[in-house]
Amino acid sequence: MDPLHPSDPPRVGSYRLTARLGSGGMGKVYLARTPSGRQVVIKVIRSEHAENTEFRTRFAREAEIARRVGGFHTAQVVDADPDADPPWIATAHIPGPTLDEAVRAHGPIAPPALHVLAAGLAEGLKAVHACGLVHRDLKPGNIILTHDGPRIIDFGIARPLDASSVTAQGAVFGTLPYMSPEQTDGSHVDPPSDVFSLGTVLAYAATGKNPFSRGSMAETLLRIISPAPDPGDMAEDVRALIAECWRHDPALRPTPEQILERFEELDLQDAWPPPHLAAAEQAGPANGRPSQPPFSDPAVSASQGSPAQGSHAPNSHPPNSHPPTSHPPTSHPPNSHPPTSHPPTSHPPHSPAPNSVPPAQWHPTPARTTGPRVAPSPPPRPVAQRPVAAPPARPATTGRAVGQWIVGFVAVATVGILIVAGAMWISSADDSAGTDAPPVPFDAASALGTFTHGADVESVAFSPDGTLIAAGGVDGTARVWDVAGGEEVATLEGHTDWIRSMDFNADGTALATGSDDRTARVWDLDSGESTATFEGHTDWVRSVDLHPDGTTLATGGDDNTARLWEVSSGDETATLEGHSDWIRTVAFNADGTALATGSDDGTVRLWDPEEGETTATLEGAESFPLDMAFSADGTILAVGSVSHSVQIWDTGSGAEIASITDHHEQVRAVAFGPAGSTLYTGGDDGTARVWDAATGESVSAVELEGYVVALHSGEEGTTAATVQDDGTVSLWSLV
Repeated sequence: MDPLHPSDPPRVGSYRLTARLGSGGMGKVYLARTPSGRQVVIKVIRSEHAENTEFRTRFAREAEIARRVGGFHTAQVVDADPDADPPWIATAHIPGPTLDEAVRAHGPIAPPALHVLAAGLAEGLKAVHACGLVHRDLKPGNIILTHDGPRIIDFGIARPLDASSVTAQGAVFGTLPYMSPEQTDGSHVDPPSDVFSLGTVLAYAATGKNPFSRGSMAETLLRIISPAPDPGDMAEDVRALIAECWRHDPALRPTPEQILERFEELDLQDAWPPPHLAAAEQAGPANGRPSQPPFSDPAVSASQGSPAQGSHAPNSHPPNSHPPTSHPPTSHPPNSHPPTSHPPTSHPPHSPAPNSVPPAQWHPTPARTTGPRVAPSPPPRPVAQRPVAAPPARPATTGRAVGQWIVGFVAVATVGILIVAGAMWISSADDSAGTDAPPVPFDAASALGTFTHGADVESVAFSPDGTLIAAGGVDGTARVWDVAGGEEVATLEGHTDWIRSMDFNADGTALATGSDDRTARVWDLDSGESTATFEGHTDWVRSVDLHPDGTTLATGGDDNTARLWEVSSGDETATLEGHSDWIRTVAFNADGTALATGSDDGTVRLWDPEEGETTATLEGAESFPLDMAFSADGTILAVGSVSHSVQIWDTGSGAEIASITDHHEQVRAVAFGPAGSTLYTGGDDGTARVWDAATGESVSAVELEGYVVALHSGEEGTTAATVQDDGTVSLWSLV
């Protein structure tokens, strides 16, 4: 929960806004009060969606139907104005942890509280279905635990039973590991689909694991459409109920009413709340986060799996249509700690407590061992080493930061999952690292300095030698500082909307920027002037990367295209078409002979930049890609994503070599050490992690203050950049 920004409206409708809860692909979410003082949650739709006539029609229809949903076990929609500019919807504020948070923090829920959970969710679904709705995204993150029972929230992708006229044919909505079989292929879904999801939710609540969730989307899909797995160790009556919910024929699944009948004879009067609720309340004030998730979160946890993909939840906020936050640009000299006036970033739900980084995991493909984990050494170096015979990664260049995505709201997403003749990429068991150098660990972090942009920061980049740091803001301004001295060396003004991505040239004399104003620019840092403006994208420019020789700029945008430009003239030299969804990240390899593009369509494509042709398509991406790094020889590509994972690909064969999955939030920074033996990753869980690229084992991890958005590794050491919601960029030396 954050204070209101100066750009936030003081009121929406008759509601007075009191705090900002989050922002995402569909809009912003606020805590507000009614005229009588009752708390509500206001969700304000972003302007580009509001300008879509079909969206407004669907929003108005669904808001009207959602307001009819009542019952003790749902979050009441109390008000909405689909005709407002912008549209908004208000729901009752429900304090309490999500089921996912409670189970992650305090373990599975046992009977009889598990029986109350099952009955409460069945009663909630009964109310939803009685209004002619199918929820379609029932999952632990959409269930709040309160003192009087569970509550189902976020009807963000719920649809009326007769909504085919406003829902694209064949579109798939939901969160993959909690989908029903009929939901995965875009078939028409009815109330029994929610019952299948209910069975999966109960399996997770009873065991702490989702039995369908696997390392890739294809594997998870295969589990869902195959005979039901063993749900795990649990009470026999709950096991039997789950088995019935998981019947592949929807007509054979129990109805919510029939589920409720199972519990009529049980005495559940004193069975609720479970101890999880009291434990969460004791721990709650420390993390500073709202107890009710402000959005339907597309950046779901590993146990919940990747979000369904397609319709968009962008990296962060809507376009900047308000005056920038009025923080004066300031910097703090090296070796000074972040100012005490900036409180430590409170970690998102599911993140570990400070100085308590959980063991990290590297999951090789296809072999996944389950041996015991070695206990970590004493803090501040929590190390987890897992004996895994992982195919190794090879040396690669450092990665770049991408835009901030806190959470997503009413995420309407479409997943495209492709299995050709039942085959999936499988890596060779004899892949080798090509290096004998030991990994370079870190076990502590010291603050190098803090830099304040003056507006919310959307992107961060290091110069190749690590001496300069750049931050792009939502006010359309990029600022560049000298890391050693702390002084601002350039203020770059010219963009009219958010700066999503930045990249320095090889010698650090020029900076490329990409913006929501649909343009990219290259700037001379000595003069602070734009030397070229690149116009041609028809939507946001989400990623930029300069060719190693500085002559060519690659851009990727929300118009589903990547483009190549001549830096000296500003002319477009190639349009790279083939992706069917937003392109979030682009990256050249070390010698500029290959370009990678990562898209929300679930693929990463490799291109020959000279010919403008696709040379390979890497399929099976687990979620929206956020950052990429090539190995030095170009044979390995690491991709960080929204689904908390880093996938490692062999660019020659197209095989997925390994998947790192133990970050607790999205991974937006990946980089390899200069010797090629060490892989660094950083994410919104506030941790920077190091991996042995030769063995695939976790080496160490540290927890920092803020979201880890960029990493730089050179001969002098490794530096991480974190951002906080007030526009502060902090640099940390990892030693």
